[in-house]
Amino acid sequence: MTDQLAPTRVAAGQPPSVRDGLGEQLAWLRRMRAEHPVHRDEFGHYHVFGYDDVQRVTKDPGVFSSNPARVLPEGVPNMTEGMMLVADPPKHSKLRRLAAQAFTPKKMRDLAPRVTQIANDLIDRAPGDEFDFVEHFSLLLPATVISELFGIPAEDVELFRRVVEQIMAIDPPNLTDEAAVRGSAETALGGPFMELMGYLLQLCAVRRIDPRPGLISDLLQAELDGQRLTDQEVASLAVQILQAGHLTTSAVLSHSILLLDEHPEAAAELRANRALIPAAVEEVLRCRPPSTRLQRYTTGDTEVAGHPIPANSVVVPWMLAANHDERVFPEPDRFDIHRNPNKHLSFGHGIHFCLGAMLARVEVVGALNTLFDRFTQLRVAPDQTVQFQETHLLFAPERVAIQVSRA
Repeated sequence: MTDQLAPTRVAAGQPPSVRDGLGEQLAWLRRMRAEHPVHRDEFGHYHVFGYDDVQRVTKDPGVFSSNPARVLPEGVPNMTEGMMLVADPPKHSKLRRLAAQAFTPKKMRDLAPRVTQIANDLIDRAPGDEFDFVEHFSLLLPATVISELFGIPAEDVELFRRVVEQIMAIDPPNLTDEAAVRGSAETALGGPFMELMGYLLQLCAVRRIDPRPGLISDLLQAELDGQRLTDQEVASLAVQILQAGHLTTSAVLSHSILLLDEHPEAAAELRANRALIPAAVEEVLRCRPPSTRLQRYTTGDTEVAGHPIPANSVVVPWMLAANHDERVFPEPDRFDIHRNPNKHLSFGHGIHFCLGAMLARVEVVGALNTLFDRFTQLRVAPDQTVQFQETHLLFAPERVAIQVSRA
């Protein structure tokens, strides 16, 4: 097995940085998909690039577990213990079914008017006719929506934003580097993660005594076969949903503005025909997913695309590569707001399909409609170089200066 994969390691190397955009990384992924559909990197992690292979890895938790405990160095705390995001059945099934009661499609659709109101408020407060879209809109809209959805008091929203952004900035280390893993765990456990968990546990205790409208109360009261979630489970679920519902949606909003600026004919078509906006959002998600890849952990010896992978290995399925697989998406590098079907994997696949996918869609569609209503012209400032943040959890523009003409 090692001899078979060694040439791939030498020829392929590590994925290029996306600091200045996706161009080099997409070219690398295209080459890997064609020449090395499974690539073992210098750390012993197995990268998977084809659409069908990524689907298989993400939908088979019996072989490709989401729980990193089996590959962590001995004595290193598992920061994700008990989280639905990394749970396997049957634990995941219970948590998912209970949490889904608070995320029904009707509840998410009913948020649309409030999304529009928040978007209008943010536009009213945005300074002048040139401002940073990330700072003044795309970070604030999902943070406000998700905070209100959870019933987080308005005076605590800024604390929540700060802590979630600190957590998402922690990039998981190479799991074969024990010192790096310990350092990452200590950074998170000693700071933002525990601060947010402590806050949410306190809020759970308050809401058990004094229920108020919001997902915290909904999750505390949700029942399945006579079982309810503990405060620890509710707080853990809330951490995951708050993270996913904040910065990932912010990333999609910012990517939308960049892509529509790069394709003004598509922006003009959307402005004239708003019914096309939902399909355009799906194409943004396909082209520039808020997270480019995941991690899975093999429960036993297995294979992908004929390549053997031993037990307790780290497997990295690339959604970005799958979303650009020409065998599934004709002309994959073309931004096409009429693309149909568009079965991108940006919200995941299988049992871990994003619980908040409907909420993200409602927010981005509502935001784009409001931006078209309020601005007769919106363009990215021509003199800036957009730089991107990329961690294992997030791919997003750090700053997007825009110039607008208000209606």
